[in-house]
Amino acid sequence: MRLTCLVAVAALLPTLAMAQRVDSAARKDSTPRLGLGASSALTVHSGVGQIKHAALGFESGASLDLGWIGSRKVRLSVGVDYLSMKIDRPDSLGLRESAGGYVFTAFTDVTVFPSLSRRLSPYGGVGFGVDAVGTTISNEQIGALYNTNVLDVHAQAGALYRITPRGRLQLEARGTGARVVRRVSVRLGYTWLFNGLP
Repeated sequence: MRLTCLVAVAALLPTLAMAQRVDSAARKDSTPRLGLGASSALTVHSGVGQIKHAALGFESGASLDLGWIGSRKVRLSVGVDYLSMKIDRPDSLGLRESAGGYVFTAFTDVTVFPSLSRRLSPYGGVGFGVDAVGTTISNEQIGALYNTNVLDVHAQAGALYRITPRGRLQLEARGTGARVVRRVSVRLGYTWLFNGLP
């Protein structure tokens, strides 16, 4: 009886070891690649931006990393930013109008980070967004231009500088193509890494 029990236990041990290995592999494969469970970075930024017929304006915003696509170095993020500026332009009759304006953007980016573990980590990416544009200009012709919603495409390049194990200082230049509010901006931000990144 005791011998039978020992044989049964000996036969079960390899099976248990294999089951544990399979469970461990499954757990590793089940790590989410995209979504809030895969989120690994939060960035807040402020800076300056400019569109045609407007003075240099102040910009601020934030973005949230939502995981990786194909490689852990290729990250997907979503975010918002707000640019306020003073618009100054003539209408078709040459009458100059000047007043405040804004661009509120919701965007998504795909960004390549070659190495986040280095002290200085350059990166680049592309994305698209939806711009809600507004102005207080009362001129009907100019108001029709700047009180609208438009799609944009953009490209960005920048670098992250490690200041703490989980904190990075961000400097970024971004060019945005959009009807009426084509613009360039420079941003300074702070990125907090979490959830095993880098």
